[in-house]
Amino acid sequence: MTDFLILPLIRSALLAQFPHIHLAQSTRQGAAPGAPLGFNLGYGLGDDDTRVTNAVAAFSARLDLDPEDLAFMNQVHGATIREISEPGVYDDTDALITRQPGIGLTVRTADCVPVMLYAPADNLIAAVHAGWRGTAERITQKTAETLVRDFRAEAESIYAFVGAAAAGCCYEVGEEVAALFPEGFILRQENGNPHLDLKGLNRQQLEAAGIPADNIEVSELCSIHEETLLHSYRRDGKRSGRMLTTIVLCEAV
Repeated sequence: MTDFLILPLIRSALLAQFPHIHLAQSTRQGAAPGAPLGFNLGYGLGDDDTRVTNAVAAFSARLDLDPEDLAFMNQVHGATIREISEPGVYDDTDALITRQPGIGLTVRTADCVPVMLYAPADNLIAAVHAGWRGTAERITQKTAETLVRDFRAEAESIYAFVGAAAAGCCYEVGEEVAALFPEGFILRQENGNPHLDLKGLNRQQLEAAGIPADNIEVSELCSIHEETLLHSYRRDGKRSGRMLTTIVLCEAV
């Protein structure tokens, strides 16, 4: 664990006002010199498994959690939403919801958008993995609407953090992908393929679900552009590690 004493994390200034949740997104910084993928929190990428396990433990500790407290998804770029009451790994899932304190709802990304939701009046949290496919299926909007419809949360009282991810400045897509989304979220250049504002689309979906604009924070960081800070599969391909974004309900004081 001594390799990770200095561990830069991305936090939400908006959600930091709430004492009963912890939220953080990892970066590629914080690993010991020589780590081939930097601070990497993904297995099966050519990194040493022990190093990844230690990195997950270091990240978890910054949220006052053990790694066994985390709830992961085998993300499939779909629109399956699950309510859970215990940590573990959930297959074929791209959004998790819980009322249970002490479970770190976790999204693993390297360009896709992590969206964290909190309904303070209902002691309710959710975590969403939104790539372009999930965004096309409106998974973020559907998750927010599930909190309102099935959990009786008031949309006006839900807060959201859209984490660091590929941004419109750098996120190039083909015309077939661009055609799935409103033109207002497509940035067209004089030459080359269109760019997609994936974070903006997820903000729009939150607002479409009734969440006020002032209750939404969107990270300005672009995973593709921030070469020294963030992992990016689009930029680095097989040399890319993975980041975690986690939200957890604390025990009520």
